[in-house]
This record gives sequence, structure tokens and C-alpha cells, in this order.
Amino acid sequence: MDNKEPKKLLYIAYGSNINLWQMALRCPHSKPLDPAMLKGWELEFRGVANIVPNKDSEVPILLWELDPRDIPRLDHYEGFPNSYYKENVEFELNGEKCVGMAYLMTKDTRQINPPSSYYMQTIWEGYLENGMDTSYLLEAQSRALDVSSQREIESRQDMYELEEQFDEDDDPDMEDDIQMSFGI
Repeated sequence: MDNKEPKKLLYIAYGSNINLWQMALRCPHSKPLDPAMLKGWELEFRGVANIVPNKDSEVPILLWELDPRDIPRLDHYEGFPNSYYKENVEFELNGEKCVGMAYLMTKDTRQINPPSSYYMQTIWEGYLENGMDTSYLLEAQSRALDVSSQREIESRQDMYELEEQFDEDDDPDMEDDIQMSFGI
């Protein structure tokens, strides 16, 4: 009889899964390791957190030793494989090359949007309890707010242009034409 323990997986968390309480409920057999910086990636919000390659950036992460028994529940939470897919990501930790699994958002699943206040608070708590630099989180939120605001401005400009187009099409003699055609 083989009593070998199942092989643990190194998991890279960057969003709500850095929140220790939330992960304790979701992945009770897994354990947090250490926070680290993932170079060459950037945090972004598409309503929920995602990381994207950016050679000039870095993002705080929390490494987990993920127990295989917890993977199905985590997959379900992450919407795998429809919302997120799994990617093995190389990074350096204490001068050593490592590989960890990260959930990355599927292409064009959602557009850039700020997170809900509840979701942001969950991540914020994770950053604080793990001693992570919150400036990265605030910067990502700010970029999402900027993109969302710009989209709103452009949408309103399009509406105003349509209104102006309809106003220009108004024919002052149209009422007379309608009355004449109906013999009024």
C-alpha cells in the first residue's frame, strides 16, 4: 500500500485568493507560503482581478501550496475553463527559478471595469494581512476607473452627436407639409 501524499501544486494568487479567510473556506487543505513579486506582469481589473504580461511592471502575489483535493472547488470558483484558464508561469523567488500555476482570464471575457467595493475590500484585506504593498492594488483600480470613465464619456458624446444629427434634420416646413398632405 502506497502512503505517498498527493503532490502539492505551487499556486500564484493575485486577487481575492490572497485573502486568507476566504481561501481557508475554499481550500482548507492548502496552505499559504509567502508573498512575492511577479515581474513582467501587471494587475488589471475586468470587474474581477486578472494579470497580464507587461515587461515594465510587476505585481504582488501570494504563493500557495495547493492541495489537489482543493483544486476542483478552486476551479469552480474561478470559472475554469470558461472565465479563466490555467497557465504555468515562471518567476524568480530568492534567486531561484520557479514555476507556479496562475488562473488567467480568457481572452475578451470582460472589458476593463473597476471591481465592486466588496470585491476590492476582500483583496485589500488580503494585501494587508500578508504585508503586501497596496499601491499596486490602488493603481490597478485607478486604471480601471479611468478606462470606465473614458468609455462613459465617449458613449455620452456619441449620444449627443446623434441628438444633434436629429436636431439638424428638423424641417421647419414639415408641419405645413403634413397638414397639406392630409388636407388639414
